[in-house]
Amino acid sequence: MQALLEKHSSELVILALAVLILGTLVVLVPQLLRAQQRTQEQRHTERMKALEQGMPAPPIDDRARAAGRTASLVPMVVVISAGTVTCFLVAYRSESLFAVAIAIWSVAGVVCLAAITGGVALLGRLTQSDEEKDEEAREAARD
Repeated sequence: MQALLEKHSSELVILALAVLILGTLVVLVPQLLRAQQRTQEQRHTERMKALEQGMPAPPIDDRARAAGRTASLVPMVVVISAGTVTCFLVAYRSESLFAVAIAIWSVAGVVCLAAITGGVALLGRLTQSDEEKDEEAREAARD
């Protein structure tokens, strides 16, 4: 058993990593889909109640949701990918492990920073444009 572990430890680590990732996906994807479905059902119910009462339907701002998801999901995927590549480097005992790991994590950091900064900037612009629209609507109502 000891000889088997010494000889095939890198393959076993990669196999364990693949099992963990696939297991996580099998658990998370259905939960995310159910949560999205519940959100859509709640929105539909809210819109139908508003229409029944003669009120305008509440607006849905998908742009802000997309910006928020991008700002959160991109860094997660980048860090998971960088970790996976680092695991492969360690498992196969790369000669230039330190230099390649520094390059991988540097690029991952820059991509994460860009995604978060871009998402926050987009949310700020959307908030500003919504405030300008509200101001214009108030001015039109006064006239």
